[in-house]
Amino acid sequence: MTTHGMLTAWPDDRITAAIPQSTVDMGDPASAVAANVLFVHGDQDPTCPYDEGRRAYEELPAPKAFLTYLGGNHTSFWGDDRFPATCVDWMRWSLYGDTAARDRLPEDASGDDTAWEFVQE
Repeated sequence: MTTHGMLTAWPDDRITAAIPQSTVDMGDPASAVAANVLFVHGDQDPTCPYDEGRRAYEELPAPKAFLTYLGGNHTSFWGDDRFPATCVDWMRWSLYGDTAARDRLPEDASGDDTAWEFVQE
């Protein structure tokens, strides 16, 4: 939630890429912050309801993505190899303009128990 808060409640215009994990909606996006944002959330999270993470995602402008772990809880994705692969490629694209990393994202996040959404513009 701290990561999402730095895009909304406590904006920091130095943020250019972010990965909120299992977050709730921390408020309206700050106009001073322009960041590529990847949300990661389990849709069965008992701690931070999935619909709160979805609301936070919907409020932010593109570029943005949402990786849902179907049947996942608050932290179940931490031990999944797709999680770090997706995060690293998100940051490589966001921070260095690595388009090959961007193009790997759908494959990084793919699986029978995941759903990937990406809005580039």
